[in-house]
Amino acid sequence: MKFLITHQSQLSLARVRRAIKAAHPQAQFLTATSLTETYNLSEHHEPNCVLISEALANLPECELLLSLFGILKITCVVLTAADSRADIHSLPEALAKIPEADFEQHLSNILKAADEATPVARANPKKESPVSTYDPNKFILIGASTGGIDALITIAQHFEENCPPVLIVQHTGGSFAKSLIRLLNSACRATVSPAEDGIEIKPGHIYLAPDDRFHLTLAQRRKPAIHLQPHDLISGHRPSIDALFMSAMPMAPQVTAALLTGMGKDGAAGLTELRRAGAHTIGQDQHTSVVYGMPRVAMEMGGVCQQLPLGKIGPALLHASAGKMRA
Repeated sequence: MKFLITHQSQLSLARVRRAIKAAHPQAQFLTATSLTETYNLSEHHEPNCVLISEALANLPECELLLSLFGILKITCVVLTAADSRADIHSLPEALAKIPEADFEQHLSNILKAADEATPVARANPKKESPVSTYDPNKFILIGASTGGIDALITIAQHFEENCPPVLIVQHTGGSFAKSLIRLLNSACRATVSPAEDGIEIKPGHIYLAPDDRFHLTLAQRRKPAIHLQPHDLISGHRPSIDALFMSAMPMAPQVTAALLTGMGKDGAAGLTELRRAGAHTIGQDQHTSVVYGMPRVAMEMGGVCQQLPLGKIGPALLHASAGKMRA
C-alpha cells in the first residue's frame, strides 16, 4: 500500500510516517511539502492514500488536486490542527478530516479506506458529439472559477477532434496551469494545450493560459488569433474571464460563450457585452453550481441567453456552433 504525506512540518511528516509503518510494515511512502509536489507525485505514482495538512488543503489550488484524486480513486485525509474549526469551508463535506494529534486513533480506519480504494487506471470517458459539422467561423469561450475543475472536465468530455476552437479561463494558481491542461487533455479527444502568443485558433483544439503572468485574449486578424496580454489584474484576476470575453467583442456573432460556477463576478460584464453584440451566451444554473456567484451576476445583468444545468452545457455549446461548411 502506497501513502503520500503532504505537510510543511518535517516533524509531522516523520511522525505520521512512523505511525503508519508501525501498523503496516509493508507500506511505501512518498512525501511532499507543497501542492505542486503533491499533484505531480499523485499523477505519476498513484498512491492509495494522501494525507495532507489542513493549511495546504485550505488553499484554493487544492481543488485541482481533489479532482485528480476523484479520477484516480485516491483516498484523501486532511490532518487538522488541534484548534481547527469543525469544518473546512473550501473542501467537500465528504472529505475525511482527522485531528493530527489523534492520528494514531484513526489509523485503522484510514488503512481500511485506503485498501478499499485501490488506484485504478485513469478513466477516459467519451461522449458522442451531438453535431457532426460546425460553422468554421465560430468558436467557443468558457470561464470558470470555484468548482470549475470538475465542471470543465464534464464539459470537455463532449469535445471531439473536430470541435470548434475553444478558449478557457479557469482561476487556478499559475503553477497548476500545466497540471490542469494535462487533466483536461485526459478527458476529451480534442487537443488541450497552453496558448501561444500569435497563433491562429484551430478546430479540435482547446487553449488555456500557460500561467498567471498573462491574460488569455483574442486578436482580430484574418482569422482569430491568440494574444497573451501581460496586463495588471482585471476583475481581480489574471488570467481574467472578462479580459477574454471583452477581447472577442469585435467577433461576437461568431462566439458561443459560457460562464460556469465561481465566486465573485469575473466574466459577468464580459458575457453581458458579448450577448448585446450578438454572441450566444450560456450560464450555469444555481442547482449544479458549486458557487452560484459569477453566473448569478451575469444573469442579473441580462448577459445569459440560456441558463442550463452543467450536464447540458457541453452539447449546447456545440449545437450553437453548428452550421454548414462554406468557403
